[in-house]
Amino acid sequence: MKRTGKNNLIYLMALILVIIAFIAFATYGMLDGSKDEEWYPVSVIVENSSSDRFTSFREGLERGAEDYHIRLNVVSTGAFSGIEEEYQIIHREIDNGAKGVIVEMCDSSNYTDDSAVEIGSDKMILVETDVEAEGMYAAILPQSYEMGEAVAEAVIADYGEKIEDTDIGILAGNLKQTAGQQCLKGFMDKIESAGASILWNLSDEDNVNNTFEWCLEKKRVDIVVSLDNDRTEQAVDYLQAQEQTEFGLYGIGCSEKNVYYLDKGVIGALVVPNEFNIGYLSAAAIAGQLREPLSSAKTEKVGFLTITKDNLYDEENQKILFPIVQ
Repeated sequence: MKRTGKNNLIYLMALILVIIAFIAFATYGMLDGSKDEEWYPVSVIVENSSSDRFTSFREGLERGAEDYHIRLNVVSTGAFSGIEEEYQIIHREIDNGAKGVIVEMCDSSNYTDDSAVEIGSDKMILVETDVEAEGMYAAILPQSYEMGEAVAEAVIADYGEKIEDTDIGILAGNLKQTAGQQCLKGFMDKIESAGASILWNLSDEDNVNNTFEWCLEKKRVDIVVSLDNDRTEQAVDYLQAQEQTEFGLYGIGCSEKNVYYLDKGVIGALVVPNEFNIGYLSAAAIAGQLREPLSSAKTEKVGFLTITKDNLYDEENQKILFPIVQ
C-alpha cells in the first residue's frame, strides 16, 4: 500500500509539472506572437477633422484600428485651400513615419497622376469620395448616387401629387468631389422625373454663405434640399433664426445637431450614411494594403438610412446613429 501511495504521489507531481510546462509554453507563444505582430502607424486626413460629422467615422476607425493593429493619428485640419495643400499634408505625414494614410480628397477633379505615383497606391485608402482615375486607390465610399435618389424619394413621398407645383432650391455642397457630383445627379434624375421645379442650385464654389440668403429672398422656394452635412446644418441655422418656418428642409447629414433638429421636426427627412462602417472598413483596408502591398486596389460602397421623425428611435436606426453608446 505504501508503494502504491508513493507511485500516486510521483504521478501527481509529474502531471503538475506537465501542466506547468504547458502553461509556460502557451504563455511564451502568446507573448512572442504579440511581439512579432507589427502595428502600423497610419495618419487620417480629412477636411475640418474636429467636425461633429466625423464622430461616428472616428469611432469606426478606432474600433478597426484595435482589430487590425493600427496606430492612428487623426491629423488636426481646418478647411483646405485646395488639393495642393492636402497633398502637402499627405506627403508630410509619410515623411514623418506614417506607413499609410486614410484620406478624404477635398477635390477629385484636380487630382493628378503625378501625385498618385509619388504617394503610391499601397499607402493610401480613399474615403467618402473617389478620384476621377477610379481604381488607382482602394476606396471606401458612401452610395452617393443612391443617397441623392433617397432624398428625392423622401420629398416625393411627403408632397405626393403636389410635387409638380413645388419649387425647390438645392444646396449641393462640394461639387469638386466625385461623391458630390454623383449625389446631385441622383437627386436631379429622380426629382425631375417627378415634375418638380428647381429654382436654384448652389455649390460651395458659389460662395454659398452669401448667396443662400440672397436666393431665398429673390427666388423663394417651398423646399430646400441640402446634399451634405454642413449645408444641412447651414439651412437649420437659417431656419432657427427666423420667426416662422419659410421652407421644408430635406437633406443628407450625420451630425448630432442634424439628428436633433430632425427630432424637433425642423428637418423633414435625413439621409444618413453609415459613417461607422466607413471608418471601420477603411482601417481594415489600409491594414490589408500594408500587409500585402501588391494586392489590387478595391472599391467598397457602404449603405445608408433614410431617417424621419417617425422611425428615428427604431433600434436599428439608433445603432447606426449612435454607435458609441452601443
